[in-house]
Amino acid sequence: MLKKYYKKIPKQGVHKELKEKYDNFCDTIIHIDWDKILFNRISFITTATQKFINCKYLEIGCDNNVCFKSIPVINKVGVDPDRGGNVKDTSDNFFKNNKSKFDVIFIDGLHIYEQCRKDVINALKALDKDGYIFLHDMTPRNWAEENVPRLKDTLWTGDIWKIAVELSKTKGIDFFVINADMGVGMLKKKEENIIYHDDFKNLINLKFKDFLILNENVNYIDPEEGINLILSK
Repeated sequence: MLKKYYKKIPKQGVHKELKEKYDNFCDTIIHIDWDKILFNRISFITTATQKFINCKYLEIGCDNNVCFKSIPVINKVGVDPDRGGNVKDTSDNFFKNNKSKFDVIFIDGLHIYEQCRKDVINALKALDKDGYIFLHDMTPRNWAEENVPRLKDTLWTGDIWKIAVELSKTKGIDFFVINADMGVGMLKKKEENIIYHDDFKNLINLKFKDFLILNENVNYIDPEEGINLILSK
């Protein structure tokens, strides 16, 4: 649960200006300093890859390869249309033509709900049973980090938190969000055929203020618990 981290922004002049300038302004923030948490996405992904002999790894959205180059796997595919990875293509095109199965998939592409949910649905089809999917940027701390389109000069998670709401209701998987590195989604595929829980019509127009309510339906865990869950299953 994230509610223990909620904090109100002090009422100042800039507060009023922001309210008037942005329709999506919300004066509640989630007070978490990610820099003080020693675990990051690479910690969890690497732990998962070590559970498989000759692990097959896929990364969607590689950017500058910070994560892709750090994963200690020989058989890995990185998909990015602009830079990074080893496949220059969109995720849609990649999945359309893909015939391979993977043990671990990391999704860190476009941080917009509509696109990211397509990536998740396609990734579930390409994931072997007992495999893992990790997602980055699941926990916006304020309305600006969540805002779509991205605001200038701000960290950005976008609105992919909505996928966590859907995955929490999807059958045949275990799903958690780890409180580290801007929120790391962790999914384990327990059954071969998964039917994704479609709540698109109800979620599409929601904003950060709605996230503050709906995140109560998501299972948030500490980093140590996340590592232990991967190692124990």
